[in-house]
Amino acid sequence: MTDIVTVSIACANEAECQSLTGLLVTARLAACVQSFEIHSTYRWKGEIDTADEVMLTAKTLVEKLPMLEKLVKQHHGYEVPEILATPVVWASEDYEKWLRESLEV
Repeated sequence: MTDIVTVSIACANEAECQSLTGLLVTARLAACVQSFEIHSTYRWKGEIDTADEVMLTAKTLVEKLPMLEKLVKQHHGYEVPEILATPVVWASEDYEKWLRESLEV
């Protein structure tokens, strides 16, 4: 087990996705952010709703999560943005080295 995590962040649209992606990588809170279109069904304020969204998957370290959360909440349009971290159980040595170097300040 490593201290590397992937973080899922659902965005309302491509513009929000691109803005958050740039902020996360520039601030060295994510080494890499990938995005893909999704369709979500969820319960919100007592109602069931659906939305087309863009999902971000950010690669980072556990120690970066508090600052990542703060940045996302400051720049995200949702009242309660999805910010979920999933542990990475293994990473290739070369990728892990690159990720750590990319996150160094």
